[in-house]
Amino acid sequence: MPSTTFYHLPEEKRERLMSAARAEFLRVPYEDASINRIIREAGISRGSFYMYFTDKEDLFRYLMESYGELLIQRMGERLDRNHGDLFAAALDLFDHMRANWREGEFREMAAILHRNRQLQPGLVLNRQGPCAMLDRLRDKIDLSRLDLRTETDLPDLFHLMMAASAGSVVAAGKEGGPEQARARLVCMLELLQRGAAAKDYAVCQG
Repeated sequence: MPSTTFYHLPEEKRERLMSAARAEFLRVPYEDASINRIIREAGISRGSFYMYFTDKEDLFRYLMESYGELLIQRMGERLDRNHGDLFAAALDLFDHMRANWREGEFREMAAILHRNRQLQPGLVLNRQGPCAMLDRLRDKIDLSRLDLRTETDLPDLFHLMMAASAGSVVAAGKEGGPEQARARLVCMLELLQRGAAAKDYAVCQG
């Protein structure tokens, strides 16, 4: 994570550095991104950069977690709007991203995730993973709407929903765009809601 020195920088200087980082990670995959290009674009010295961040990974993590923080905030708002309905909130969040696609943040996030498809989106957006995101949102979820039978059911369900949603965000940045990605997300959420096993078929016994 950034040093306290970074947080004490004037807002304009912090944003200039992060704008240069976004441009570089949008231009090439993580492994090809260059600190030299970032600092040259931001107008800072190499020594100054290492006063703010440990290395390129530290910078990339901070950038992606800022997108993750935005998603948590928006998901919390959608849970409130949908009275704790986790499935409705997930689709509402995607629709919010789709409606605000041209504003930049969501489109940038999708493009960077798409360039780095080998990474796990949930971990990229929050280094503690989906469970840490769930902990922030748990109190907003109406558990009475869910058929939860063990302590791990909610974390497992949330993990699956995060994977489906993150995959749809990535797909939204590809050919076909948000409309096709939304249709795919609807199908996946419906599958999670209803389950795939025949009702008279016991999947796990003993």
